[in-house]
Amino acid sequence: MSTTQINQLLTFKLGNETYGIEINKVREILTYPVVTPIPDASCWVKGVINLRGEVAPIIDLRVRFNINTQPVYNERTIVIAVRTQDARMIGLVVDEVSDMENVDLDKLYPAPDMGASIAPKYLKGLFKKEEKMIVILDIDKILDKEEMQRLSRHPQEAASHVLAA
Repeated sequence: MSTTQINQLLTFKLGNETYGIEINKVREILTYPVVTPIPDASCWVKGVINLRGEVAPIIDLRVRFNINTQPVYNERTIVIAVRTQDARMIGLVVDEVSDMENVDLDKLYPAPDMGASIAPKYLKGLFKKEEKMIVILDIDKILDKEEMQRLSRHPQEAASHVLAA
């Protein structure tokens, strides 16, 4: 009997690199919506949206990980809506959605700490596809508790604007 644990990933591009997230975290893929800005938010937090009745922060991973600090936001901008383990809905801005991949979790390479723009704490690991390494992000660590508290400083104001939309 095999104990191989296979997980499906949705892969996407940030700049020239390919990243992946567990497909069971993905709720939907949408084009860039109208976003309500949040006062005092980090530069990579674009604001919040009403996503099926929930107020969800929109995080631009390109800015968060210093991949593209002059990103464009238009009808071709992609947002991947994900749900974290603590039931928070978050929208992740990416350059493009690539593919679905089946990955043997037992064969992941550990995330290296090489001073890269993406800290190892945000990574689950890497896997090799052909000659390329694909980075698997840990969605549950993209926003830590401190960052969520910063986002929730003005929750009533943000929620009233967003849920009215």
